[in-house]
Formats: sequence, C-alpha cells, structure tokens
Amino acid sequence: MANRLPRSRTLKGDPKLVYYEKGDGRPGETPLVLVHGATLRSEDWENIHPRLATRYRVIAYDQRGHGKSGRAADYSLASLADDLLRVLRELAKVPAIVIAHSLGGAAAVVAAAREPGLVRGLVLEDPYLRAYGTGWRDDFYAGLRRAMDRAAEPTAFKTAVSALPLPVPGPHGERTAGEVRGFYAPDRLVTYYAPLDPAFVDAFRAQAQDTRGIALLRESIAALAVPVVLLVADPKQGSALLEGEADALAARWRATIVRFPGVGHRIHGTRPEPFLEPLEPFLRTHRALS
Repeated sequence: MANRLPRSRTLKGDPKLVYYEKGDGRPGETPLVLVHGATLRSEDWENIHPRLATRYRVIAYDQRGHGKSGRAADYSLASLADDLLRVLRELAKVPAIVIAHSLGGAAAVVAAAREPGLVRGLVLEDPYLRAYGTGWRDDFYAGLRRAMDRAAEPTAFKTAVSALPLPVPGPHGERTAGEVRGFYAPDRLVTYYAPLDPAFVDAFRAQAQDTRGIALLRESIAALAVPVVLLVADPKQGSALLEGEADALAARWRATIVRFPGVGHRIHGTRPEPFLEPLEPFLRTHRALS
C-alpha cells in the first residue's frame, strides 16, 4: 500500500500526536485540519490529503491511541476534543477549517463549540453525534476487539480481520471484511487495526459510561455557531446519523447539507471525487476571507 502522505512529524505532549503536513499557502491563509474516525488513522485520508494540498495547507493527525500517536489512559470524547484543540493552537496557529469524519466529527463539534475562535468552519462527514453512547455498531467493534488479541501474529490477525462481518452488506453483497476490494480491502484494514490501542476499543464500546462526554456533546451541538457543511451517508448503507438527525442539525446550524445516496459511512475513502466536490465552494469562500 503506497503512502501518499508527506513524512510524519511529532507534536510533543501527553500523549504525543503524530501528524502530516503539506501545502505552503499564503501567509495567514486558512489551513485545513483533517480528523479521522474511530479505529482509523491519517492514512485514511490518502485519497483526499494530496488533492487538497495542491491548493491549501493541510494537516492530518493520528488521534490518541491510533496509528503512530501515543496511547493514553483516557479516551473520553473530552480528551479527543482536547487533542484537536492542541493541534489547532500549536500547529495550525490561525483559525482553521476542520474536516472531520465520524467520531472525529463529534470531537470537532466539541472543540469548535469550546473555542470558536480557533475554527473558521466545519466539514462534518457523517458525524457520530446523537448515536454517541447508544452502542452503534457494537457487534462489529466487539468482533474487532477479539481479533486484536491476534495482532502479534500477522497471518492470524489478517485472517481474523478478514472474517469480521460488515455492519451492513457492501454494494456488491459483501458480508465480511475479507470480501471487500478497493480502498478498504483487508491489507489496508490490518495497518489501521494493528497499532490501535485495545483500550481505545474498550472505551469506545463503553460510551454509555462517558456521561460527561454525552452531556458535553449535547451542549456543544446546541452552542455551535461556526459555518458547517454536513455530508450525509445513505441510511441504508450504515450512516452514523439517526433518522431525521441530519435535517434537524442542518436547521439548527443553518448548515449546507449534502447527501450521498448509495454511499456508506466512509464517503471520503470510497468516493473521493464526489466527497471533494461540495467542499470546494466552502473552502474557496473561507480562503478568500483569510
């Protein structure tokens, strides 16, 4: 699997955060910060980062416990939002547009509500909001947690990952991860899951106990006041947004809403060109305001 990201760098702190930055841009220009979803890593943006970096300064980072970043004792939603704020303060250094997927979207909403001066706008890709704490896709994550016990044995681990049942059947009737071809084939997935901290998966499955995070997310949704583009996957293909949630959020935030019929939760990985198309007007507008 070819790496299309720039060379990694490290933001020191507790935990250390590994990040990838490219694109010079003009002085003071609005940078873009990419935040991946649960169990993924910065390489999940390989279809997106190089395209954006031809026009913008782009930063992607591995969330705590993922990829090359450090493991941590705390995987609450508040801690994930704190990490994003560190990236905005210490790396972006000027107000940024945050492009965030799934659980990354929840962290981005909390961060932007807490420190709106650091965020010029949000692009939320099928964000994990009202579903937080409800056990969304728990069967899949329970199976992943069992597979991770084989992470030290590469062949056995790949076999275990390949056997994971998909949360919803794929577009060609795929029912296990091993049947998937293209961007999310097993060879890629094992590179995501092998370095993942098992404690993160345990915490992710125990979200109902993160009562602070649930309350914080609700308060942040109500308080959010930055411009938003909301990208919505097809409910029949496993969207993280609950029934009616996208319309309610779009009305509350006066957000631009873009739907992707027939496309599942990971829009950017499987449909990079359609993913980028609605971003460009939003990004150009905010670039001009820099």
